[in-house]
Amino acid sequence: MDKKVKMIVFTGVLAALVIVLQVFLGIPFGPFSITLALFPIVIGAVVLGPVSGLILGLVFGVVVSILSLTGKDPGGQMVFAANPFMAWVLCLLKGAMAGFLPGIIYKAIRKFKYLAELAYGLTGAAIFAGGFAVSRIMTKVESSAARTIVPIVFTLVAAGLMIALFKMFKSGIAACYIASMVAPVANTGIFVIGMLLFFRPVLQAWGGGSNVFVYFITGLVGLNFLVEFFVSVALSPAVAAIDKGVSRI
Repeated sequence: MDKKVKMIVFTGVLAALVIVLQVFLGIPFGPFSITLALFPIVIGAVVLGPVSGLILGLVFGVVVSILSLTGKDPGGQMVFAANPFMAWVLCLLKGAMAGFLPGIIYKAIRKFKYLAELAYGLTGAAIFAGGFAVSRIMTKVESSAARTIVPIVFTLVAAGLMIALFKMFKSGIAACYIASMVAPVANTGIFVIGMLLFFRPVLQAWGGGSNVFVYFITGLVGLNFLVEFFVSVALSPAVAAIDKGVSRI
């Protein structure tokens, strides 16, 4: 099959899957839903390249925006009511980067000679920086619940990274694992930054006077991110298998 034709056909199929997963199989949790649509986005980014990942991410962003505007995503609806233009930008940007970045990183990693050393070093640095940030945040938090939840969330993420590293290097499909992990990190990370920069009054209203950052991480997106992250890691072998299968067509 011609390369361009294959890209168009498979991107169309994956785009339809993104829509179905987001519209019908989103998991409601608090004001925002846990999405399963990142899986086909990562498949497109890995198998077809960053351009396909970008297109699929934009499709995801458009669907999230429509669900928010129609009231099927209550948290998103409140965000759009506060600032419709920036809400559109944020939805499209986080979706686009959740597809584009995994594709770019996958291609770069496949060519990198010292992948294991880099991955272990970056993971160690991330855990150290995260632990330092958590300790600083905890000194300013009065809520006993937050003092308990934040370290638990950080510990789970750190443990997940270490488990993922072990599995990826044991299986020999490190590039797929890392690309899969990048998608939820980009999706949630850009969303967090955008909300803190442009929708702080909304967060303050939701938080009822509590620390905005801590409330946002622990109360709104923390569990969503963990579920999406671990699902992405668990499905990484499937991404690798699909990549091998499609390459033979």
